[in-house]
Amino acid sequence: MRRKLLASIALMAICIIRLNAQGIVIHQTDGNVYVFPSAKVESITTVTEENTYIFGTWYLGFYKNGSSVIHYEGTEYLTFAGSELFWGKADGKVGTYSLRFFPKNNYFMALGRNGTSGTLRWSVTRNTEDMLILQDGTIYRYFYPTKEAAANAMFELDPPSHKETTSITTILKYASGKSNSTITPMGKHFEGKHQTTESDRTWLANAANEPDKVAGLTQWVAKTVKLYPYTNPVPADVNQHAIGDCCACAVFASMAYLYPDYIKQIIKNNGNNSYTVTMYDPQGNPVDVCVSNKILCDGNGNIGQVTGKNNAVTWATILEKAMMKYMTIYKTNGIEGIGTEHVAPLFTGCGDSFAFSPNSLYTSELKLAIEYCLAQGKICVGGFNVGDIPCGVLKTVTGHAFTFMLSTKESSIFAMRNPWGIESVDGLLEIPDVRTTVQTIDARIVDPGAAAPYLRADLSPYTPPAFIRRPTDLGVSPRLLNRVFNESNKDELW
Repeated sequence: MRRKLLASIALMAICIIRLNAQGIVIHQTDGNVYVFPSAKVESITTVTEENTYIFGTWYLGFYKNGSSVIHYEGTEYLTFAGSELFWGKADGKVGTYSLRFFPKNNYFMALGRNGTSGTLRWSVTRNTEDMLILQDGTIYRYFYPTKEAAANAMFELDPPSHKETTSITTILKYASGKSNSTITPMGKHFEGKHQTTESDRTWLANAANEPDKVAGLTQWVAKTVKLYPYTNPVPADVNQHAIGDCCACAVFASMAYLYPDYIKQIIKNNGNNSYTVTMYDPQGNPVDVCVSNKILCDGNGNIGQVTGKNNAVTWATILEKAMMKYMTIYKTNGIEGIGTEHVAPLFTGCGDSFAFSPNSLYTSELKLAIEYCLAQGKICVGGFNVGDIPCGVLKTVTGHAFTFMLSTKESSIFAMRNPWGIESVDGLLEIPDVRTTVQTIDARIVDPGAAAPYLRADLSPYTPPAFIRRPTDLGVSPRLLNRVFNESNKDELW
């Protein structure tokens, strides 16, 4: 990086040495020769280790002054070029400064010139490949090597408070939000909830009894069911449409990724357009929930529930309907905005879970934690608190749940699947080894309970199956895409 930047500095032709030549030839100690031919060379700058303490162009993400934070998203930048500093402002104007470093004190002074007034006296509090933090009194400016990184930077960028470690035992100690209970194996969210009666069992076992409607959908319409379009359950069978239960969709995709045989075990095709799903009541006791092939639709007959590709009614549609019917009796949660640790126990009988909040782990630690938990068969669901960050061909979405998976890309630390199932990549976001991206991720990890014996022996990165998109395929409801959160529900996941 240093050789590249020094070459760039030379090309900037900043005047120190006057030349009459028609180009610049640089001979390096390793024998390499760089030639920059030009008929317009006016001058170059020679630089030393002392006066090139910081290199290149850095984009301003935001600055803090006490509790006040202003986000610039890369609209301003600083270019350090030998003995000169260029400050590009948001209004397009560029200030020029004569620059002098004092490396021993992590400090520099820049005097305005060429129409630029004022003197900068800033301390360097951090200078790495990924971040530059400059202090000006009580003001801290956070800079990044690309405009994209600056635009996606969080406000709270202080590193985790602990020392980075490779010990998974230590990493797991940094988890929060534990949901285990000493009262019920379903977790603390199910404590004190409705106890199953015989009349409940009778009602749940009758496929003619339909769940309460949700999400403004108005009718139950009989549809052809193809439980397993790809022979076995796969995440591609889970595509969210009009119901705001993204955590449930992400849990279903995780179960398909880790436990396809378990899904087949808990769903019984009764052969009469009905399906019995083995679930667990709030006390952790098995309970059979039977649903028909009537799927919740809008007034035009369009399916509002989760489906497979090409609107196929799959095992995921059946599990979602069983969950809806369960809630009609037990009312442990609403369907929309339901959390990961509220969904997984319904099908596994275990609500033990924990979480990692954004920026609570170093990148290497989060990668190790996800790999370890997946290898242990734990259901891993997460999200982002900053949107529109590029991750492969897709971007992050806030207020939304994703399924953690191993990645096929060497440049990715792992993959996270969006249950919207976008295009041929099937919703896969490739998470890069970039701190400003990784620090926006949270994770909720749930023990597999009754699914544990069915863990795939060949767990590997997820490769979406091939499918052909049709013009009639259902997308995600505009109601979900354009959701606006009030203060009362801003943390709900849709």
